[in-house]
Amino acid sequence: MTVTAYYLKALEELAAGSRTPPEGISLTEEEPMARAAQLQTQIRAMGICEFVRRCAAQDGQTLPQEAYDSFREEDLMATLAALAQASEAPTAEAPAEETPAVEADPCQPPKIDEPDGPRSAYEVLLDCCCLDEKLLYYFIDVLKREAEEEFQKLALVTTRKAFSRADFLYWFATEQDRADQDELICVTIMDACLDRLAAEGEKELIAALLCGDKTTFELFRCEAPELQHLPAATYEWYEKNYLRRYYPIRYMLKFNGVRFPKEEQQ
Repeated sequence: MTVTAYYLKALEELAAGSRTPPEGISLTEEEPMARAAQLQTQIRAMGICEFVRRCAAQDGQTLPQEAYDSFREEDLMATLAALAQASEAPTAEAPAEETPAVEADPCQPPKIDEPDGPRSAYEVLLDCCCLDEKLLYYFIDVLKREAEEEFQKLALVTTRKAFSRADFLYWFATEQDRADQDELICVTIMDACLDRLAAEGEKELIAALLCGDKTTFELFRCEAPELQHLPAATYEWYEKNYLRRYYPIRYMLKFNGVRFPKEEQQ
């Protein structure tokens, strides 16, 4: 098991109260969300690798040293703290009421508005989950199972913010509604293309398009009836309005059976 996988497992158990805290960790909160926030504060002081090492020792296990060595800069959790700090830093232009309070009560899910500049906590969550393939699969699984507590714990770990799965999915489902016309057209057309390919069982082609393979897109553009008579549908158009946003991740969630609020209401 990797350090990342062990960390998430131990965090979930400790936040839920099903694991005894390891040496150096003292948890006094009873409510799961408050308990998770209290836990994060102490883990930051201890260090993630040391926390995992002590949890593994509790379980009578020893992770290989190479697992800790490979955790450094490119590992998921080493980057999460910087991303969380970036999401919490207010900008001079942002009105005071739109700036999430850093010391807000973690038990109360805040209203997260769509800002004109700084990334929202929802975007930070997506960025963090995309840093590690296993964490991304875990994220998809949590959403697919509609596991609310697991989702909120993951949100706390990655963004230091509390918000519900339903609020996140509604924001994600309506992302193109906040876009300009070019982006809206691109997203509508490309989602329709991907839906057709999914119905035809073209999984490899979908994967290549979502990964942004330029050759695949240019070949597909010549054959796709949705794109053949659309001169603006160049790779640059696709890259700017689809790939550089979060639409590939959204379609990946949809393809894996995650239900979005808009779809549930239809």
